[in-house]
Amino acid sequence: MELFNENSKLAIVIHKDHTLLPVINRLGIKLGFGDLTIKELCIKEGIDTTFFMEIINVFHDENYFSEKKLRDFSVTIVIDYLQKTHRYYLDYVIPEQERLIDLFLLNCINDCKENELIRKFYNKFKEEFVSHLQFEETLVFPYILALNDAIQNPAKKSIFFGQFPDFTIKGFEEEHGNMDEKMFDLKNIIIKYLPPNYDLNIGNSLLTNLFMFEKDMNNHSRIEDKILTPKVIQLEKMIKKDE
Repeated sequence: MELFNENSKLAIVIHKDHTLLPVINRLGIKLGFGDLTIKELCIKEGIDTTFFMEIINVFHDENYFSEKKLRDFSVTIVIDYLQKTHRYYLDYVIPEQERLIDLFLLNCINDCKENELIRKFYNKFKEEFVSHLQFEETLVFPYILALNDAIQNPAKKSIFFGQFPDFTIKGFEEEHGNMDEKMFDLKNIIIKYLPPNYDLNIGNSLLTNLFMFEKDMNNHSRIEDKILTPKVIQLEKMIKKDE
């Protein structure tokens, strides 16, 4: 698959892969940018062009993932992007999925007991997913930012160790449950076990939304697991070495 470059016009990029729209928004670009190239837009908006390029190519081509390039970025720019992704999930994706599920069940004809399993399974998924995001937002990300700050400002090391006496990124790896499997199970229930009396169009809209969310989650997890976690392990070694 052809990768995009900084001289690609962003309008052409979107025509080639419209699924990049929410990713581009999270990176700080809104529609209405005319014929500007990615580089021109990033300069105009004060966005790191290389980071922008790496992220959209990761989402565009599932076989592309330049760990070396992505690990060159600071943890602050990576976490800023991840936090914006969390807001997108919480403020739009989950409410939209709930709307589609409600609409789906509302339009069910006759016996809909099996369909209610979708709501129950989804509610369980949502509960675990939101809990995972909260864990990252309230503990993992503050820990990483404080760790990075303590390395850059040695005077803050005592404050860092006082705030996080026992936590390490290993705890994050253990907590980082496989939400991808749960999303696959939810899609599987819809695909394999729905009775024939459901609304075809609403059912397809719901399933399409779940497939897009799954792709987004997979890439989100890759950035956390393959980029953020290894960078933090390096930072932890650095601060222990300097003790």
